[in-house]
Amino acid sequence: MVKELEDYDWFPRVLRKQQLEFIGNVVKWFKIYQPLVPVLRQQLEQNKLSRITDCCSGSGEPAVWIHGQLQGMVPTTLTDKFPQAVAAEVTGVVYKKESCDVTRLLPVKDNLYTMYNAFHHFSTNDQQKILQQLASSRASFLFAEVLQPGIVVLLKTLFTSTIGQLLLAPFVQPFSVTRLLLTYLLPVNIVTVTYDGIISVLKSKTAAQYRQLTAGISQAGYSITVSTVKGNGAKIVYITGTTLHK
Repeated sequence: MVKELEDYDWFPRVLRKQQLEFIGNVVKWFKIYQPLVPVLRQQLEQNKLSRITDCCSGSGEPAVWIHGQLQGMVPTTLTDKFPQAVAAEVTGVVYKKESCDVTRLLPVKDNLYTMYNAFHHFSTNDQQKILQQLASSRASFLFAEVLQPGIVVLLKTLFTSTIGQLLLAPFVQPFSVTRLLLTYLLPVNIVTVTYDGIISVLKSKTAAQYRQLTAGISQAGYSITVSTVKGNGAKIVYITGTTLHK
């Protein structure tokens, strides 16, 4: 299976860091996941959950922004196979320094597991494995995707990764001279982010395809739902799993 460059062990850490920070800042600036805040709040309250564990956190920006919107209802733990350092310390947020492979996740029931625009990185088999692990543990989760297959999404992705980077690179936090050099002088970031964007769109799924993927996953007293909502500049497909309440 073709993978995004950032998923390979050999991909330079500095390039992965800059790519994830750029994407994370864009998500934060445009409040992409704003429509999911009430959904997350409802899951936390209904299931009496005590912590959010974010998987495949990358720069951490999406989960940190959500944490702020939830006004610190519960603490948030960031995890990733290639852990990063968040731009600034945030009360109630911890980034685990150990590498965490979500395909080997051992879910616990009092956590809400989240993933923001990273689920498409996995093969269909791994996606089903991750979902089955969560269902078997009857653990609550919300996985959101802003990429779906289609020419419009592809064009938006190409614009963001090329023109968007050229316009926004100086404003990405934390500020980095290296980022400017690798965007304007030697445009490596333009190439790598654009490549990964194209691969991500090609690997993405529609809501209908996710419903088909989740159809075979079942657990007594547990429900998995695929929904869509209009975000700021993007349609969000999100998958939720929760224990059924009588």
